[in-house]
This record gives sequence, structure tokens and C-alpha cells, in this order.
Amino acid sequence: MGGKASSFWICGKINGNMKTKLIHEVRAVKTKKELANIIKAQRISEEVLKDALKHLHTGINEKEMEAFIRRAFVRHKAHVLSFEPIVAFGRGSADIHHAPGKYKLKSGDIIMFDFGTTVNHYCSDMTRTYFWSKPTKRQEKIYKAVLFAQEKAIEKIAKGEKRAWIIDRSARQFLASKFGKDNFRHGLGHGVGTVIHEWPGLTPKSKDILPVGCVMTVEPGLYFKGWGGIRIEDMVLVTKSGCKNLTKSSKTLENAILNEK
Repeated sequence: MGGKASSFWICGKINGNMKTKLIHEVRAVKTKKELANIIKAQRISEEVLKDALKHLHTGINEKEMEAFIRRAFVRHKAHVLSFEPIVAFGRGSADIHHAPGKYKLKSGDIIMFDFGTTVNHYCSDMTRTYFWSKPTKRQEKIYKAVLFAQEKAIEKIAKGEKRAWIIDRSARQFLASKFGKDNFRHGLGHGVGTVIHEWPGLTPKSKDILPVGCVMTVEPGLYFKGWGGIRIEDMVLVTKSGCKNLTKSSKTLENAILNEK
């Protein structure tokens, strides 16, 4: 999660002193107009998510659901997506970058949606996980843990933490203490802008410092081969006083439980 830092740099006078910044550091800080584009893209994605939840039914397969999501974006006048939509049912949700296939939704399945769109070339990114009927105790336990880990990391940013590895560690250590260290298999998040993976990156070894004005995903997940996975992803704006969550779609356990139809 997150891309390599560019080697390009720019110079300019700031308060009379010559300062040098890498291009990726400059573009990470969003102007009001850039931020407005990202937020608009996110609001469109949230409307598409509502459409997708209404369209779900027992027996629909992943590829059919993906096609519906693509059409829904077009209906909302969003023709260029941030990335290929991820639609995963059942055991397929254990695959972090699952490619939708012909697996048909059935009772008891985990449902994972990960998608986003663009407005004036600026991206959005969101993941939501659901249960097709009442979750098992294990499903419920893992969902609650992932949600708590995400809230823990966002709280860290909200309290002013800017060190990427510290933010990542706040979620990773909690999940490792509950489910072992090998089941959270990607970085906690990444910057978002004109490309879906921008600097900085929230990873265990990252030395990045989050600048005020950057937009970050916070997306902990747990994945168990042969069982499934759960990931919850929001975008947050890093502010002087903390952060602002740009994602409005509900992620409570109660709202993650869907009635079969």
C-alpha cells in the first residue's frame, strides 16, 4: 500500500529561506479545490454503495455485482473509476485484491466491497464488509476487532500523531494480540490524490511524517485462507488539530448485517 517516493524536487523561498521539497511531498498537501474533488468522488461512491446494497440478492455472482457497480457509477455521471472494483463473497474475501468471479452469494457469506471513483482526476477509496444474514460468533468477533483497530488508528491521528509507523503500529499491535501477527497482511493505509496510492504510506517500517492537508486511507484488515476476510476503510484528512473523516457510510456491526432476499 502506497507508492515509492519520487526523486524529483523543487526549490522555493519560504520566509526568506531556500527550502527544498520533493514533488510527492508537495502534491500530498491538498488545496481546497483538490479536497472538494476528492470529497465529491467519495459522496458518489457512497451513493453507489447504497445502490449496490439494494441490488444484492441470494444467487447473484461477484462478476454480476461488479457489472452493476460499474453501471451505477455511470448513472451517477462518474465514468472513470479509481481502480478495478473489488467484489468478494464468502472465502474470496480472504484475497486482499480479489478479482470478481462466478461465485454466487449464499446465506452466511461475508461480502466485501472496495471501490472508488474520480472527479476531475482526483480519487476516492472505500471498503465496507457485510454479512449476508446473521454473522457467526467468529465473524462478529473479527469484525468488531477490525473496526476497533481502525478507530484506534484514527484516534491516534486525531490526537495529533503524524509519524506513519506509530499510527500503523497502533492498529497492527492490537490485531496481532488478538489474532496473531500474520493475518493483517498489508499496510494500514496510503495517501490519496490524482492516483489511488500516493505518498505518504502507513506501514510498519515507514519513516513518513504525515503533512497537514494530506488525505489518507485507514484500512486495517484480517484475512484467513479458506474462511474469508474483513476490511474496513475510510479516508481521513489530516488537519492542524487532528483529522476529519471524509467517509460517511456506516460501518457499525448492526448496519453490516444484511437481510437475505
